[in-house]
Amino acid sequence: MSNEKFGIVGFPWDGGASLGRPGARFAPKEIREAFSWFANRIEDNQVYDVEKRKTFTLREDGMVDYGDIDIVSYSTEETFKNAETKVKELLQKDVFPFVLGGDHSISYPIIKALHDESEGKVGIIQFDAHLDLVDETPVQGRFSQSSQIRRSLELPRIQPEHVVQIGVRSYNYPWYGKYLKENGIVQISAREVHESSPAQVVKQALDALKDVEKIYLTFDIDVLDPAYAPGSGANEPGGLTPVQCMSMLEKLYNVVDAFDIAEVNPLYDHQDITTAFAARIMFDCAVARLSVE
Repeated sequence: MSNEKFGIVGFPWDGGASLGRPGARFAPKEIREAFSWFANRIEDNQVYDVEKRKTFTLREDGMVDYGDIDIVSYSTEETFKNAETKVKELLQKDVFPFVLGGDHSISYPIIKALHDESEGKVGIIQFDAHLDLVDETPVQGRFSQSSQIRRSLELPRIQPEHVVQIGVRSYNYPWYGKYLKENGIVQISAREVHESSPAQVVKQALDALKDVEKIYLTFDIDVLDPAYAPGSGANEPGGLTPVQCMSMLEKLYNVVDAFDIAEVNPLYDHQDITTAFAARIMFDCAVARLSVE
């Protein structure tokens, strides 16, 4: 791994929450505050992992907060353009972008930035209860929290067979059945995750992406069961557990090229349960990528 920085970027936007609950714009601030609880344990660039019974030494000054995307409240297009520009600049400086949403529409400009700043095929690993493959509707338009994966598939070097959706569940519109039969999107439903193991799920995902040059990871907090993540954009029963997600993610942190967390909604959270989990994911990823041992 190169001497990259771990770059935290806030994307306080919920202009795409046309069907889900708005409020995710407040998440970056709350996740940062929860993150400080974990970061407080770092002393002399070292932190002890209780579960692994191991002390990790982190690269000095490797973690940098680059602030928030400049939001243009009246314009999704201008806001997304600002996001794309900022993330491109970070990628050019060998910074690993860890983006804190925001509703799930925020993924598209970040995916586009990674796509445009790289060569070869780009794959996507999406942890999510929902498929987010809506094309366009009068209510949601083209750039909602339900469309970011559909928009990403319009980019030249992202193919359906290189999109892996983990944790999808519940019911959806009938057209989805036809659409999914006509393309090669890889889906590992929540029930399939429960019936499998984290290691097997990650192997299946990475096998599907063995021919790509870059991997984008997007984590919608509603992939968790609502019992573990009350502060999300929508509740879908039957989701994953925190331990399942952490076990899968720790096998992915060092193989992905950009990361976002979406749909954390502090307005619906209970005693910061959801924001604390998002912050734990960010800290786990930082330790994995910045460890010199």
